This record gives sequence, C-alpha cells and structure tokens, in this order.
Amino acid sequence: MPRKKKSSTRRGNHEGTIYQRKDGLWISQITIGLKPNGKPLRKSFSGKTRAEVSAKLIPYMNKENGKVVTAREEVRIESHMMFWLMNYKITTVAPRTFERCIRNAKLHIFPAYGNYRPQDLNIDNLQPHFKRLLDKYELDTVKKVKYLFSDYLEYCLDRGLIDSNPLDRIKFKSIERKAKENLEEKEQKALPEELREPFLVALNTDRFFKAFCLTAMFAGLRPGEVIGLRWRDINFEKGTLSVKRGMTVEPEFDSEGNVIARKTVIGKTKTAGSIRTNPVPKLLIQALTEWKNYRSDLQTETGYSLVENDDLVFGTNKGELRSYSGTKHMFDRFLKSNNLDGKGIHFYELRHTFSNTLFEQNTNPRVVQALMGHRKIETTMIYNTVRDNKYLESAIGVFDSRYETAGESVEEPANKHKYYRAPKNKAVVQSKSSVDFELPETKDEQDVKSITERISKMLEDYDIEDINKFFSSLKKKSEAEM
Repeated sequence: MPRKKKSSTRRGNHEGTIYQRKDGLWISQITIGLKPNGKPLRKSFSGKTRAEVSAKLIPYMNKENGKVVTAREEVRIESHMMFWLMNYKITTVAPRTFERCIRNAKLHIFPAYGNYRPQDLNIDNLQPHFKRLLDKYELDTVKKVKYLFSDYLEYCLDRGLIDSNPLDRIKFKSIERKAKENLEEKEQKALPEELREPFLVALNTDRFFKAFCLTAMFAGLRPGEVIGLRWRDINFEKGTLSVKRGMTVEPEFDSEGNVIARKTVIGKTKTAGSIRTNPVPKLLIQALTEWKNYRSDLQTETGYSLVENDDLVFGTNKGELRSYSGTKHMFDRFLKSNNLDGKGIHFYELRHTFSNTLFEQNTNPRVVQALMGHRKIETTMIYNTVRDNKYLESAIGVFDSRYETAGESVEEPANKHKYYRAPKNKAVVQSKSSVDFELPETKDEQDVKSITERISKMLEDYDIEDINKFFSSLKKKSEAEM
C-alpha cells in the first residue's frame, strides 16, 4: 500500500516559519527586517495551536502578495552593502574583480549615499551624482560603479527593502568619454615602428627575454598568459600555441574588505574567449626551440625539472612560478642595459604590437579578434592605433590596382554636345491680370507721385484699405460685366 504523502508545513521565502516543538507548543517565526550589520531581524510567537500562531503572523504580512513587510528603517546603505559584498558578491566574481568592487563602493558610493536608506534613493538624488562622476571619470568606470550599485539594489528589491530599482532609470550616452588627461597621448598602445628594430636587436643579447618577449609580440599573449605557459601548451610539430590559463595575483581580504595579502597563482584566463589555440610564426617556434634546448641543459646541470610537459616555460631556474612584479623589474633592467629605458616600452605594448602588425597588413579585424582572444570586436578595435598615412594609403591603393581603366584619358566624339552651355537671356514676360489695369512706365518722381495719387483715390472710391482687396474687387467687377 503506498505511503500517504505528508502535507508540507514549509512556507515560501519571507512568508514565515511554523513548527511544533517536542513539548507540543507551536512556534511561528518571521523575518521583519535587517539589523544594522545586515543580519536578519526575526520575531517569534508561540501558541497552543497552529492556527493561533499562524494568525499572529498576519499583521506582519503584505496583504497584496502575502510576503513580509520589512522593517525598512533598520537599514543604512554603507553597513548593509558591505554585508552584501562580503557575503554574496564575493562568491560571484574573481578576487581582483571583487577588489575593484570594494574600491568603487568605498570611493564612489559610500561617501555620497552611505547614510541613506535604500528607500531614500530616487532618480533626483542619483542623477546629479552620476553626472559629476561622468565629468571626472571615463564612461567605463562610471558604468562599473552603476552596475555594482544596481546589483546591490536588486538584492534590496528581492529582500523587500525597496519597491523598485531607481537606477533602472539612469541612462548614459553611448559615447567614449575621456579622463582629464588625454589617454591616447599619455599611453602608447604599441611599440612605435622606429623602436621595433632596435628592440629586436637588444633581444638577441638575452635568451630569456628573447623567448619571453617574442611570445608576447608574435603570438599576442598577455604577460600573465606568457608567465603561465607550460611546455605541453606548445606543439612544435604543428607550430601552434594554446592559451588555457594565466598567472594572476589574488588578493586576500579581511572582514572589512581591506586587502591583507596578495599571492601569485596560476588561474583562469581573463575571459572565456581568451582560451584559444593559434598558429604562430616559424620565428617564434625557432626561438622557443632554442630556449627549450637551453633549459634542458640547465635541467641536466641543476637537477631541477624545467622542460617536462607540466613545467613552466618561463619559470625560475628552480622551475617555480615567476611573479609579475619580479619579471617586470627584470625587464626594466634589461631595457636600461640596452639604452631603451625612458622610451615608454611596456609589457603590454608587445601584445598590442602583435595586433597592430596585423592591422598594418589590412588583416580582417575578426581574425585579429580571434588571435587576441577578445570577447568583443570593439575591444580589438580599441587597440588598433594604426594612424600613419602610409598604411592608410596602402589600404586605399586597392582602387588604383583594381580599376585601372578609370585612369585612361577621355576621348569624346567631335560632334558630341557639350554638357554645359551658357544660359540664354530670356525675355521677361509680364502677365496681365483679368482686369485691364497696368501701371505706366515711370520716368521721374512726378510720374510716381501722379500714379500714387490715382491709386489712393481709387481705394477711397471703393472704400478699400488693402491694395490686394482692391485688385480682387476690380477682378470681380470685370467678371460681372462680361
């Protein structure tokens, strides 16, 4: 005989809890708000029957949807949002992204709205603040602040603290805003062409940096992706390189969201689109082969594992993971020893030189996007800094090669009419009105005065104040006489 299904006593979220204790007493509990630290504020009732304790919940329920009317006056944005950040947001984003969230909250949200209650927010006190941010920061920064704040308000909406999200009505123009300083002048995104050859010459003096920099410059890898490469990611026979992970620096936080430590780890790539396997130039395969041979000899000499499949391509001489800051300090010393310091050469310029070299050859942007591992084509185009006229002229040159016939001389038939003729003087034809009235040609002021007097007398005779009405009446009179 099938078991009888028990009726569930569990209620929905925000609808309270009812249960019976072992001594037979019924208990009902309901969350009526939040404490200043963000934790739930509950109220409990007891009674002899389920119906009794259930009835005690009714004053705390919303009549429209049966959910709890939250005690909204208990919540202030700074303490409550910090509770949300440290318990909810931290579980949904990467550590470095979370660090940016904490920073944006403390810099751009708490100073302006920390002492507000969520229900105090409206479009009138939000819009001016975001306008000030737009005047001071780049559009992308302001969008991230808005997204973070809106994400928190969605949490408040779900908890019944607010009835709607006021940030849904805050809109920004889809234009690129600049910071106070012109970033294009401040930052060179790719190695200038005049520095490329001297830089390559300098690389021939250092085994490590030749292999490291060419990997970034000829395969378009980010510095963290280069540091995180393992030998099994390189297929020397097929001439391909796979990007599956990257070095990153993960911060650790205390209960207040302050960074207390940082550690270098091998983690996921920057985005899902960053995972890729691309063909690479033969020059890079040659440089990596030479580097592997050198590391193999070093492995034999030191006994450390350096060239096995799981070993890092650019690890330390003990096979350990390099840090970004340590590698950058080595790179700065390398530039200085080759008289290239002070010229603005940076790690990321090597990756951007890869994309610019492709753009200089008129490569399809979609191809560049795939090779760079960008999720959006717009990101790829940001790093296209090809502005030299010779590259633009090279692109436009396709018209000269494909449409050579357009350059031949024009040979018109001798009897062909010209396209343009001098305009002829046309005789002015004066149309007469249906009434036989025309002004005589005037030769002097006396004639003009005479005509004026005649017209004035006619207007008085017909009792008409407007000259147009006068001619209209004459027309009607003429038609009546016909």
